[in-house]
Amino acid sequence: MSSIPVLMYHHVSADREVTPQDFEAHLLLLKRGGFRTVGLDELYEHLSGNREIDGRAAMLTFDDGYADNWICAYPLLKKHGMRAVVFPVTQRADEAPPGVRKTIVEGAQSPDTLKDERGPAGFLSWDELKVMSSSGVFDVGSHTHTHRDFKRHTPYEDLKKELALSRARIEERIGTWKGAISWPWGDCEPTWAGEAGYRMAFTTRVGANVPGLSPFSIRRFKVRGGSCGKLAFRLWLYRRPLLAELYGRVRG
Repeated sequence: MSSIPVLMYHHVSADREVTPQDFEAHLLLLKRGGFRTVGLDELYEHLSGNREIDGRAAMLTFDDGYADNWICAYPLLKKHGMRAVVFPVTQRADEAPPGVRKTIVEGAQSPDTLKDERGPAGFLSWDELKVMSSSGVFDVGSHTHTHRDFKRHTPYEDLKKELALSRARIEERIGTWKGAISWPWGDCEPTWAGEAGYRMAFTTRVGANVPGLSPFSIRRFKVRGGSCGKLAFRLWLYRRPLLAELYGRVRG
């Protein structure tokens, strides 16, 4: 029985911890290690025990839906024949300027994410998300509609409405629905997600993703820039269920 490591990114930009050069090094590390990248459907089938994963597999995920996911990450994934999952905040996609921007392989500069991070131009447009999805390079999930600070022990009466709205926007603008959410800050409410038509939820907990694990409790680890040595170790670790679970209990 194998575990599928799920990597968590936010930005890929020259002014962030993971630069485009770092990200391409990560992709090359995966290729040299014999890994292939899987999408949401395959991970769901793996967790449900309906599909045995052949060889080494990993999943790459991006939270928030920043513009650099299109400008910098998308062309590198396409170049190396790999895929990923993006979880946009759907309200921010609504507010982003429409259209499709140039990517770094088309001569665009890596964006100034520190300046534009919270402005409309700092996020993916629906047009870009549509291309990312239709190309097969990215699956599109939800990161809720507004990215409010949801805590299970404080009132959040309209969460169900927000989950339904985010799903509706993705179905309307992308044309496909994979049924996946990445919870802001990792806080989760699987019952409400299931009632809103979601079938998978990604957390910020670490551990093993093995058949039998609840698809509403998918584990991920945050990827950093710099040397690939730590990433290589984590890929090795999180493929091994027992070690991954022990490490997860220690690290929380």
